[in-house]
Amino acid sequence: MARKKTSKKQGFSFENMPMLELKSNVKFKDAKASDRLKDRHYVAAALIQCLQDGDADAFKEILGSYLDVVNKSNFSKKTDIPERTLYRMVSDEGNPTLDNIARVVHALCA
Repeated sequence: MARKKTSKKQGFSFENMPMLELKSNVKFKDAKASDRLKDRHYVAAALIQCLQDGDADAFKEILGSYLDVVNKSNFSKKTDIPERTLYRMVSDEGNPTLDNIARVVHALCA
């Protein structure tokens, strides 16, 4: 018995999208995500929001991105959490303890 094809490609392509033109008097500024991630108060607010929403995966992703742009040794000393534990916290299988989460948030808010 021949297999039936059950899905079709959507045919979507960015090449076929119409270009959006800005008004001539509009000014915009380049933004770098790494600059925003260096702001510890911004990161702390995002982590607290993740905790309020119950989104552990987003918490780990934001913390992992923050660790990529800061000095990990200094942050490890500030939180009193070994670097290896910080990396385990943000891994896919990581399950940070409440104590470690509290230390991270406290270090970012202080």
